[in-house]
Amino acid sequence: MDEKDELLAAIEKKRKENAIVTFFRDPLGVIRKKPIRIGYISGAIGAVLMLLIYFYDKSHADWTGLVAPYDAYILAGIAALIPPAYYMYKEDTRIKKADSEFPLLLRELAQAKRAGLTLVDSFGLIAEGEYGILTESLRTTAYQLTWGVPFEEALRLFAERHPTKMIKRSIELIIEGYRVGGDIGSILKITADDVNEVRALEKKRATDMMPYIAICYITFGVFLLILMVLYGTFIPMMSEASEKVAGAGGAVMVKVDSEKMKMILFHCGMIQGFCSGFMAGKLGTGKVIAGLKHALLLALGAFALFAVLEFAPI
Repeated sequence: MDEKDELLAAIEKKRKENAIVTFFRDPLGVIRKKPIRIGYISGAIGAVLMLLIYFYDKSHADWTGLVAPYDAYILAGIAALIPPAYYMYKEDTRIKKADSEFPLLLRELAQAKRAGLTLVDSFGLIAEGEYGILTESLRTTAYQLTWGVPFEEALRLFAERHPTKMIKRSIELIIEGYRVGGDIGSILKITADDVNEVRALEKKRATDMMPYIAICYITFGVFLLILMVLYGTFIPMMSEASEKVAGAGGAVMVKVDSEKMKMILFHCGMIQGFCSGFMAGKLGTGKVIAGLKHALLLALGAFALFAVLEFAPI
């Protein structure tokens, strides 16, 4: 192996080591680069659970419990949705943190530029401060400018590290102002004011929609309460009445299958949980998929209620 091959091998080894370190420091960052990976993880979890249920069902013909075997597949599907729901929740939290720190960063950058510092010095000065989740990326941008990376390219790389809608929009506005030769200090200040206005509107919208999200949870709670009454009172009453009529020699038009009726109520609770959750997501953020975490919480709440009713009747 010549010197060139050794150098390439060393570089590749270092790259793999850095990838491993990056994964353990920020495992979600690996998924963030390729969101489809969370789909692979979710699919693998669902497939493994369904296979386990299938083989267990085949080897235990007398399998009984809270749910029928086919309902166990539904629960396996719910378990498979937990990773994407967790990823979306963490990403939403990360975006909110980045957007909350960004206006302060712009204001202080504008103040440094309007004080007469160059762009490189301005970034170097504010990079010494703390801006939460943006701090490390800001310092990287300051280093890049010091090394001679063009201003526009450095800003775009910053936006790629934090690809929120607000940051990308603001970066493009700054770049366009820089291209036409405007006062970059004034442009930064205008952008910071614009970001503050947008965030104020988003906060107001989120506050206004909170009661509607709460209504989704409350109505689901009321629905579960009704199911609980039907499960614990109405179904036993129907079964008892049917048995009395049959015992007295009367004609029973329809035999009451209490277990089947309980399973129907269980299905109703799960379906209502998913529907209410996705509705809460649509009302809260304007996106149905954002309600996945609400849907899982409500569906698991329904499952927990029926577990209590089955194994510890009230």
